[in-house]
Amino acid sequence: MKKKRIIFVCTGNTCRSPMAEIILKNKLKLAGVTDITVTSAGLSATPDLKMSANSATALKKLGYKPYGFKSKQLTRKMVEKADLVLCMTAEHKRYLNGFNNVYTVGEVADCVDVFDPYGGDLAVYMEVSRIIEDACNTILNNILARKGE
Repeated sequence: MKKKRIIFVCTGNTCRSPMAEIILKNKLKLAGVTDITVTSAGLSATPDLKMSANSATALKKLGYKPYGFKSKQLTRKMVEKADLVLCMTAEHKRYLNGFNNVYTVGEVADCVDVFDPYGGDLAVYMEVSRIIEDACNTILNNILARKGE
């Protein structure tokens, strides 16, 4: 059975999308879901950068282990191979106009656009990480509900 692919997308792939990748991967693992792979990429990413320090700290404070993450630039091939591309904002989605597998996190998790914490203090990153965690809870629940169908 072919694994389904989910890609989270933000601008630089150092703050929001890596947090979403790590959170959803963890939740899927804990739920025993093994047929979905999760990754992330940026629309304007510099390849091989580490996750921002505040993103890593926010994840640790929520109980997640940030691993040796390296940023990636989103490519057309990545979008075409993905089953679901989840953009942090409507602006990111507009940039990827023309693909039928692209949605915002807000569209699938019934929440607001995930704003960019870049340049903010740890409190801002914590707020964003909680928005992402709530969205990932909804995404996981949707995945589990579909498995039951």
